[in-house]
Amino acid sequence: MNAFTESIRFWETLDHLVNREGMRLVHLNEREEVAWIEDDRRDSNQIIRLAHKNYDWSNQLKKDIDQHYDQAKKIRKKLGLKKANVTSVILSAFMPVDDYERLTSQALPFTAGGKNHFRTIIIPLEDMKKKLFPLATEWKLTEMPPFLSESYLEESGQEEQFLQTLKKNVNRSMRNRQEKERKIFLYGKPYFTLILLGMVLSIFALVEMEGSTTSTLTLIEFGAKFDPLILQGEWWRFFSAMFLHIGFLHLFMNSLALFYLGGAVERIFGTSRFVLIYFIAGFFGSVSSFVFNDNVSAGASGAIFGCFGALLYFGMIHRRLFFRTMGMNVIVILVINLSFGFIVPMVDNGAHIGGLLGGFVASAIVGLPKQKGSVLKLIALTLAVLIAGILLWFGYDQDSDSEQISTIYYQLARESIEEEEFDDAKTYLANVIDSSEQLSDELLSNAYFLLSYTQMSLEELEEAEENLLITIEISPSFHQAYYNLALIYYENQELHEALELVESALEIDAGNEDYQALRDEIHQLIES
Repeated sequence: MNAFTESIRFWETLDHLVNREGMRLVHLNEREEVAWIEDDRRDSNQIIRLAHKNYDWSNQLKKDIDQHYDQAKKIRKKLGLKKANVTSVILSAFMPVDDYERLTSQALPFTAGGKNHFRTIIIPLEDMKKKLFPLATEWKLTEMPPFLSESYLEESGQEEQFLQTLKKNVNRSMRNRQEKERKIFLYGKPYFTLILLGMVLSIFALVEMEGSTTSTLTLIEFGAKFDPLILQGEWWRFFSAMFLHIGFLHLFMNSLALFYLGGAVERIFGTSRFVLIYFIAGFFGSVSSFVFNDNVSAGASGAIFGCFGALLYFGMIHRRLFFRTMGMNVIVILVINLSFGFIVPMVDNGAHIGGLLGGFVASAIVGLPKQKGSVLKLIALTLAVLIAGILLWFGYDQDSDSEQISTIYYQLARESIEEEEFDDAKTYLANVIDSSEQLSDELLSNAYFLLSYTQMSLEELEEAEENLLITIEISPSFHQAYYNLALIYYENQELHEALELVESALEIDAGNEDYQALRDEIHQLIES
């Protein structure tokens, strides 16, 4: 057997595994005639190293085995198949002259299986068909490679041309496979992602011009998720909240995530599918926040976690491609973000988990480009409707009189007072006081005190006096209430009562200069 025929046997075998059996060529060293192949036809953990080598002694074989064992570990890591079985098949015209069998294995057509196995099998080129058959059985090949006879190759005189043809076929197959996989990630272009970013930035600028993105009052006015208003019929807040952000850092982090994650999902799924995935995920995130979180919330986080869900769905359909490209990075970043949400109380992890689930289910509904399976899509749609229905039922059945809701109303009242919107402040404080059975004494006394301040600003002194007395009754150490009540009595010329009250305030806060000044002024009026 001449050198051309030896090489032809290697390339015939490689061509058959790649082009006829559909295995994936991972790496090819054409000069040394060594190829690494991933058997991705089925859900198998199999990596094949095919090499054309000749050995004089077994120590040469031993050195080669050690080298490709180290290479195998790198290939496993690269492919995300750390437990894959590796079979090194060496096609050899000359076997070592000394004892080498202890270094090699045999094909296992009936007992093959397990994980993380590493074997070396030498196949003599002179007995190629017979020795390769057990491996073909183990690998479940559809047929044996159609080796041309040695006599035909030598008589035709076209060994070199035939060899070049085989090389071209293999290289073309590898390029086509790479191009096919590349197109999977570049189906669409991130047009809608850029539009979303523009909308988010524009709305952020508008809110800042009108008020502040850190103001609870402003956020609610522009459509943030606030449970009591949703319960009153403002369902559109499930969607409007997706375009608002609380402060620049929140905007920056979400915009960065949207640019990379949204762009990746839109490229994979295409624009129309991405639009549906984004808004379904955002809706699921908002509804989950509506059920599990009473705080005012805003941001694209639910929809962004929906992008994580879409990538996980892609990973379920293209598992091997997912893990040898972006898979582990996506999973690690997702785990870090979810863990951060559980650790930091202010993070709305309900929206994150809801968005993640919504994105995964939405991806199953729309499917990947060219993906078949209407049954799976119907099941996903049914599941999405069922989950959304259950969440909405729980959400609309919840009690809106929690202490957290009252705290938000109290904050709204404070911000309204700062803007001198006293009538609005009175309405918010009335909502707080109506939930008095759910509140701590501290929050309730603060609410009555703030209501009295609002009434004093509106010159409703009798009502303010009544609420200040309630404040003192709830919290006897509330020195500001004594002082404000003293001001009312002072205004009504009830100087002795005013003096008694300001003295009570000074007993609690002796160093307060305003209290001292009022006491001195009342003393002077009484003495005169």
